[in-house]
Amino acid sequence: MQSLVRGVFVNPSYRGVNLGLVETREGVVLVDTPMLPTLAREWADKASSFGPIKYIVNTDHLQEHTMGNRFIEEGDIVAHEETRDRMRMTEKAREQYRKFVAEHDPEGVELSEEFEPRLPNVTLFDRLTIFLGERELEFVHLPGHATNNIGLYLPDARVLFAGDTVVNGYRPYLGLSNIRDWLMTLRAIQVMEVDWVVPGHGEPATPEALDELINYLELMRERVRILIEDGRTRDEVVSKMMQYFEEWPIDLERRDEERNLFRQGIRQLYDQLTGRR
Repeated sequence: MQSLVRGVFVNPSYRGVNLGLVETREGVVLVDTPMLPTLAREWADKASSFGPIKYIVNTDHLQEHTMGNRFIEEGDIVAHEETRDRMRMTEKAREQYRKFVAEHDPEGVELSEEFEPRLPNVTLFDRLTIFLGERELEFVHLPGHATNNIGLYLPDARVLFAGDTVVNGYRPYLGLSNIRDWLMTLRAIQVMEVDWVVPGHGEPATPEALDELINYLELMRERVRILIEDGRTRDEVVSKMMQYFEEWPIDLERRDEERNLFRQGIRQLYDQLTGRR
């Protein structure tokens, strides 16, 4: 676990997400939770050594950020108001999660048998401020990567936990995105009083480092726009854009999955630029 500033920690060692821990005199705040049951329990035990868990922040609804809620019994859960509804699971989704646990966390199978997601009980639309001990906790809406992304801003520490709104050294997932909103959010972050931005994936970065992500989003939007103006169909645009798939490093074990995610992102961009969404 990495100490970023006094009482603010980042843990990048769990699958799928950077976890955060904020220490106060009255207890701790967790940012997102591990996806697998035994890892979530392990993380809760580590966090509890700093004090009682008072709040858990879910920066969006995706499973790698939220499934661990169920296995951490303490703390109110804070999220965007849309996240609560998006976390509800069908029986098919629960079965898929149980299969995932069986494959990646055999010790957690029993814990996942009667799985039901633990939903947020504190929600916000734009902004929420909570005072805990000596710290001011500002929960802020960060739309773009998805409509329901939020972050945790710590004014005294000048740190922003940004969730998947920011990635550093990873290909951003565009499949849920609104590029216009995303670019506006990233530029707003750059003028906040922050020294460190903790991304959903990758190393903590300074606000200036967001230029790489901004440039990539603008470039992808422009590439798709040019193909649309050239009269290409949706499928043709996706096919032509696949030439850019290997611009980012690829996890060879997840190559097919990453290709599918890339295609989803191009379809999303096409739909936005043609008014389908």
